Amino acid sequence: MAQIDASHLVPADKGLDAAWQKSLYDTARRPFTGNDLSTIGMPCGGIAAGQLYVRGDGTLAGWWIANNAYNTGYGVKNLTKFPTALGPWKVCYQSYEPVSYIDQGFTIRVDGAPARPLDKTGFDAIVFTGEYPVATVQYKDKNHPLPVDVQLQVYSPFIPLDARESATPATVLQYTLVNSSAVARSVRLEGKLQNMVGLDLKGKIRGMSHNRVVKDTGLTAVYMDLQSDDIPATHPYNGNVCLSVLEKGDGTAASSGGAEASQPLGEPLVGAVGVTVRLAPHARRTVVFVLSWYFPNRPHYVDTGWNRPLSISGPVVGNNYANWFSGSLDVVRWMKGNLPRLKTETFAFHDAYYQSTIPYWLNRRLLMPLSTLATETCQWWATGKFWAWEGVGSCVGTCTHVWNYEQGMAHLFPELDRNIREQTDLSVSFQEDGSILARDGGYGVLIDGDAGTLLKAWREHLMSKDGLFLARNWPRLKRAMQYLIKVDGNADGLIETVQPNTYDIAFYGANTYVGGLYLGALRATERMARVMRDTVFADSCQLLAQRGSENTSRRLFNGEYFIQDVDLGAHPQYQYGHGCLADQVFGQTWADLTGLGDIYPADETLSALRSIWRYNWAPDVGVQNKLHPAERDYADPGEAGLFICTWPHSPHPGENGVRYRDEVWTGIEYQVATSMLYAGMTGEALSIVKAVDDRYQPNKHNPWNEVECGDHYARAMASWGVLLAIEGYSYNGPDSTLGFAPRLQPENFRGFFSAAEGWGTLGQRRSTGLQVNSIQVSHGRLPLRELDVELPAGLTSKSVAVSLGGQSVPYGMKKDGQRLMLYFRNLTVEAGRALDVKVTY
Repeated sequence: MAQIDASHLVPADKGLDAAWQKSLYDTARRPFTGNDLSTIGMPCGGIAAGQLYVRGDGTLAGWWIANNAYNTGYGVKNLTKFPTALGPWKVCYQSYEPVSYIDQGFTIRVDGAPARPLDKTGFDAIVFTGEYPVATVQYKDKNHPLPVDVQLQVYSPFIPLDARESATPATVLQYTLVNSSAVARSVRLEGKLQNMVGLDLKGKIRGMSHNRVVKDTGLTAVYMDLQSDDIPATHPYNGNVCLSVLEKGDGTAASSGGAEASQPLGEPLVGAVGVTVRLAPHARRTVVFVLSWYFPNRPHYVDTGWNRPLSISGPVVGNNYANWFSGSLDVVRWMKGNLPRLKTETFAFHDAYYQSTIPYWLNRRLLMPLSTLATETCQWWATGKFWAWEGVGSCVGTCTHVWNYEQGMAHLFPELDRNIREQTDLSVSFQEDGSILARDGGYGVLIDGDAGTLLKAWREHLMSKDGLFLARNWPRLKRAMQYLIKVDGNADGLIETVQPNTYDIAFYGANTYVGGLYLGALRATERMARVMRDTVFADSCQLLAQRGSENTSRRLFNGEYFIQDVDLGAHPQYQYGHGCLADQVFGQTWADLTGLGDIYPADETLSALRSIWRYNWAPDVGVQNKLHPAERDYADPGEAGLFICTWPHSPHPGENGVRYRDEVWTGIEYQVATSMLYAGMTGEALSIVKAVDDRYQPNKHNPWNEVECGDHYARAMASWGVLLAIEGYSYNGPDSTLGFAPRLQPENFRGFFSAAEGWGTLGQRRSTGLQVNSIQVSHGRLPLRELDVELPAGLTSKSVAVSLGGQSVPYGMKKDGQRLMLYFRNLTVEAGRALDVKVTY
C-alpha cells in the first residue's frame, strides 16, 4: 500500500467501539421528547401538493401550500437566513425551529376549565413519534396532568402505487381522547386557523380576508379566501383554505364570533371549528379535523436569486389536484366520504413498513428522505407533468444528474418516474442526435445524466406491469445509447472527452464515475434491446460493455481503487486524478439495483469500496475540514461523514480538485452504503447511514430535511437503495419475477416490498433444517411466474412445499448454487393473502 500523504487526515482506523457496533443493530423504538422536539418539521401534506410541516408539539408550520415558496439557498453560511413577506426565515444545515407566522392550533377544555393549548406551552412532557407518513403526538404533563389522555395523529393519504390519492391537498389531524378517570367528563376540542390566503401580498395590494362557516351533514368547516379587485383569479397566490371537523360541530368565522367575517388583508382573521363530547368513565372517542387547501394557479418557475421568493411571472402550469377538485371545500367533502378507506390504506402502508425486523433507527431513516415528495421540491402540474427542483426552489428542471440518485419514488410511485422519462427526458429534453438536455429542455447535456437516463428507463421497465413503457420509448432510448457510443468515439468502452456532470464541473479523460454509468447504460440497453428483439444492437452493447470493463480495469484500477486518467497539464482544474472519489463505482450500484451483474471485476469493486471506507469516511470530519475547508458545511466538527473525494497518496490539490471535494452529501452516502451492502460490507454500510442519522437527530437538525443545495434535497432519496440491498430484493414486473435474500438477520427477517401492482412484506425464518420464505400482500396484487430465494451457505434443499393461503401450489424448480428458482403458472397473490415457501435441508 502506498504511503499516506501528510495532507490526508482521514484515519484508516475509525476507532468505532463496541457501543457503536451495538447501536447499528438496535431495534428499540425511540420517540422524541424534550429538547428533541424543537427542530422537528415532518412534511404532512399530499405529495407534490405544497409544503406543510407538523412540528414536535403537533402544531403546523411552514405553510408553503399557496405557490408561495422561496429559494432555500445554496448551502453556504451567508445564505441560510433571509427575510420573507411574513418574517425571518431559516434554512439548510443549522439548528432552528421551523417557523409559523400563521395563527393556528388546537385547545382542549375539560369540564368547563380554562382552555388548554395542545402544544408545548400547554404540556411539558410531549412525546412525538415520527413514522412518515404518520406523526403521533401524545400530550403529557408531569405537573398538571389532565383526567383525559390526548393523542394526535397527523397524516395525509399516502398510498404507494396510487399517486393521485397520495397527492391530495389535505392534512388529517385525528385526536383520540380517553377518559382516564372514574367519572364522566365533558370535553371540548377546538381548532383555530388564521386566514393565510394572499398574506404574502400584504402591503402590496388591497383586499379583504374573508371567512365563512359552512355546515354539511356530518361536517362543519370554516372556508377562507381572499376578496380583491387588485389581482386576477388566476394569480398564483389566489385560492382558498378550509379547516373542518368531520362531525356535527360548531364554528366561528372570527375571534369575535359570527358565521361570516372579513378583515383587511394583513390584519389577522382567525376562524375556528370545534366539538364538545361527553366521555363516560374510561371511554374512548376520536375526533377528526381536516385542513384542506386549493391553490390551482402554480406558475412555471425559473431559476431565481438565492433566498428570494420564487418568481410567479411564468405561465400558469397549475397543480394537478385542480383537475380533481374545485376548491378546498370540495377536497374536504371528498375526504369525508373516502376517509375510512384512505386511512386504512395509509396505515396499512405504515404498518407494513414499520413492522420490520430491520433496526428501527435504520428503517425510519431510510424512509425519512421520501418525505421530500411532500415538499415544494416536487410538483405535479395540471398538465400531468411531474417536475422538481434539486432542493426547494433551487436549480430547476428535474435535472438528469441529481435525479440519477433517487430510488424511492421509483419504487413507491413508479408512474411518476415513468412520467419524468416520458414527459421530460425523452420529450422536451430529447435532441435529434440522441442527447438529452439536463434540465427540462435546457441547460446543455450532462453525460452522467444521459447515461443515467438509460439506467432509469431500464428500472422503470422493471417496475412496470407490462412492456408498454419500453415499447413506447425504445426508439429514443436506442438513439440515446447511440449518442453515448458516439461520445465514446473509438469503441473502447471509455469516455474520455469533456464530461459535464453533477459536480457542476466537467471531467476530462477516462474515469469510472461517468464511465461506470456509461457501462451500466450499455448493460441496461442490452437488456432492453433483447426485450425488444433487437438482437444485433443488444450484442453490440454487450461487446462494448465487456471491452470497456476490461479497459477500465487495465487503465484505471491502481491496485486499491479506480482513478481518473487525465492530463492535468491540459486540464488543471476540477479533476480528481489519483484521488479516491466516493462515487467511483456508482455505475456498479445501479447494476446491483437493477440486476445487471458485475460491471468491473468483483474483487476490484470490493477493493474500491474498502478504499472509500478507509480514505473517505471520517469519524470526525472536523479534522480533515480544518486543513481542507468545505465550500459548504453539511457535517460539523465532531460529526462523522463521507467525503466526496480525498487524495490519500498525494498532496491535496485544494481549489484545483473536483469541486465540492471536501463536502458530505447524504445522497452519495446512501448510494455508497447500497454498494457496500451488495459487496458484503454490512458493518461499514450501516456505519455510513448511522452517521447520517446521528447528524440529523432533532437536537441538532430537522430529521426530515436532508439538505444540500437547498432544503429537502432530491439526491437523498437514494436512501431506498439501502433498503433494497438489505433485502437482496430483485423484481421484474413484465416477467412477473421476484427474488429476495436478506442480508440483515436472515434467520428472522421481515421487511417492506413494492412491486408494479402491489406491495406488502417479505419474510424469512430459519431454524434447524428448515427455511420459510413468505410474501404477504397488503395492497393490490402480485402476479408471480418466478420466485427466487437463497439457502444458507453449504446447505442443499431436501424438500420444498409452496402454499397460498394454506392451499398447496404446484411449481417447477431449478437450483443454482444456494439459489432456488421456483416457477408458477397463473399465480397471483391478492391483497390479504400470503404465499409461503417451506424448504427443508
